[in-house]
Amino acid sequence: MQPFSRTSPLASRLIGPHPRPRPLLFCLLFLLGAGLSAQVYEAGFGVELSPHFGNRRITGGQGLIFTEVERQDSLESGVPGYSVGLVYDSRAGKIGFTTGLRYIRTGYDVSEQRSGRPGSPRSFSQEVRASYLSLPIDLNFWQDVTEKDRVMFTFGLAASVHLNTRVRQTDFLDGMALETTDLPDDPDTDYRSPIVTLNTGLGLDHKFNDDWSLRFQPVFSFFLQGNITDATERTNRNYYQLAGRLTVRRIL
Repeated sequence: MQPFSRTSPLASRLIGPHPRPRPLLFCLLFLLGAGLSAQVYEAGFGVELSPHFGNRRITGGQGLIFTEVERQDSLESGVPGYSVGLVYDSRAGKIGFTTGLRYIRTGYDVSEQRSGRPGSPRSFSQEVRASYLSLPIDLNFWQDVTEKDRVMFTFGLAASVHLNTRVRQTDFLDGMALETTDLPDDPDTDYRSPIVTLNTGLGLDHKFNDDWSLRFQPVFSFFLQGNITDATERTNRNYYQLAGRLTVRRIL
C-alpha cells in the first residue's frame, strides 16, 4: 500500500496544487503598510487668544409673565469680549483631542430705562460683565490639505466655573448722567458653577516647521445652562460667544 504523503496522487487530489502568490493580496498589504506609515502622530502645547462677540439667550422663570421677558430682552444687547488660554492637544491620524484652561470674559449691556414709578425723571443703564474659568475636553477631526496645512473640526464640552459677575450702573436724571457705580453683590443671587458649555469650530492649522504651528479657528460656544440656579421669580440667561480663536502651538 502506497504511504500517504504530500507528493502522492491521493494527497495531490485532496490538497490540490500549491497556492500561487496573488497580486491583489500583495497590493492590499502594500496599501495597508503605506497607510500605517502615513499616520500622523503629533502633540503640543499652545497659547490662545480669542476675541469674541458675546450675547445671551434670555429665559424667564415660572413666576414671570412672557411680556416682561420680552421687555427685558428688548433692552439687552451683546458686547465684545475675549478669552485667553493655555491648551494641550494630541493627534493620532485623523482624530485627536484638546484640553487645557481658558479664562473667558463675556456679558451684555442693558439700555437706559426708567426707574421708580411711571413718570419719574430718573433712569439708569447697566453693563454686566461675567468671568469664567473653562476646562475643555474637545474632540478634533483632522484632514491634511498639504504637507503643512491641515483643516481641523472641533466638537466638545467644557466645565465653566463662575469667578465673578460685575454690574456697573449709570444713573441719569432727565437724560443727563449723574454717576456710575459698581453695584454690590446681590445676596439673593446664586450663580451656577460649573456650567456645561458646548464648543464647536472649524479652522486651519499651518505648520511652519517641526517645532511650531499657527492655528486660526472660528468657534461657537454656548452655555447649556442659565447663569443663575434659582430663576423662578426672575429672568435667567444662557451666555454664548462667536469667536475667532488664534493659537500659537509648540509641537513636541
